[in-house]
Amino acid sequence: MGYTVNEMTKPQTDWLNHVADVKRVGYGEKAAFRTKLEGITAFIQAKAATPARSKIAHKQVALDTIAVSARPVINLYELRTGRVQMADLIRDASYEMHVKQIQYIQQVLNAAADSWASPFYGTGSGIVKTVLNPMIQHWMRTGAVTLLGDIAIVSQLAEQTGFTAAAGTQQFSPSIIDEMVRTGVIGVYYGAKVVNLVNPYLNDNVTPVIDTKRLYILPSAASADMRPLKVLYEGDVQSTESTNIDDLAYEVRLDQWFGAGVVTGKTPAMSVYED
Repeated sequence: MGYTVNEMTKPQTDWLNHVADVKRVGYGEKAAFRTKLEGITAFIQAKAATPARSKIAHKQVALDTIAVSARPVINLYELRTGRVQMADLIRDASYEMHVKQIQYIQQVLNAAADSWASPFYGTGSGIVKTVLNPMIQHWMRTGAVTLLGDIAIVSQLAEQTGFTAAAGTQQFSPSIIDEMVRTGVIGVYYGAKVVNLVNPYLNDNVTPVIDTKRLYILPSAASADMRPLKVLYEGDVQSTESTNIDDLAYEVRLDQWFGAGVVTGKTPAMSVYED
């Protein structure tokens, strides 16, 4: 059962792969996330002068873990006759556990990002070029940049790619128009690669899991360990099973221990734009 559960508990969205620094440890172990606060300073001076000392400081944060759990139950007779497949119940339970994890982690990031100053956090009604473009420009000085978001927000970028050829006339590139018609999004905006986020629905089949109004601006020069969002998984998914002798109810309890936090040095190594 333990092997089956862990094999079936697969992520339904690639959001964490893009925005988080994820570590996995064994049961009872802790992961310390270290971020540099101050570094070495160089000086221009006379040959006989003595430079000031450079202080190297770090901030180390250990995340606590919490549990996300599910408890599917089925009548033993229905299980033995094949009327209900346990694999289906486990798949549904693991999906709901994954969704709850993503929602919790997302709340942690949003709460932190809302307090960031420009150019690391910006807002506007729809896509506002005067707010978003300087945020992208800030990270383009370090190298390539990726814009990650739900289709609802990345699809709005196409409207901002026109140029004013004359008073009251806006001109669009034919290749951008063709790309928008073919894929629903544009591949590049203001020099940054545009990525349409895989965003599954909750069990109501209407509400997306990931916030549809947030655009994540991710510098490619920032390695995973520089990302401010830290996620820790302690052990694999735990499974405990039992059968009630009175009503022959067969049940499985699933538990996953995980934690999330935001750790930044002088500045966060990403930006968030909110519609």
